Amino acid sequence: MQTLDDMGLEIVKYPIKKVRVQCHAGLWYVEYQRKPKYYFDKWWWFDDSKHPEYKDAFIRAQELAAEGGTKEMRHKTIEFTVQE
Repeated sequence: MQTLDDMGLEIVKYPIKKVRVQCHAGLWYVEYQRKPKYYFDKWWWFDDSKHPEYKDAFIRAQELAAEGGTKEMRHKTIEFTVQE
């Protein structure tokens, strides 16, 4: 069985500051604010998921807040220093 390391992947966690649930056009949106990576990130809300039921959105918001951040899978970058 292959692991993420064998496939050259890693999971990166991005810390978040706030999580909110709000209704728009009949769906419940779970959104979060992350700790600023860029200047505009101070005010920006990022979508996490949308749910037809409030209860499902509320549960997802609680999970996201408990995790303390979002996770992203990406390809690794590896650097080797060669001595001359």
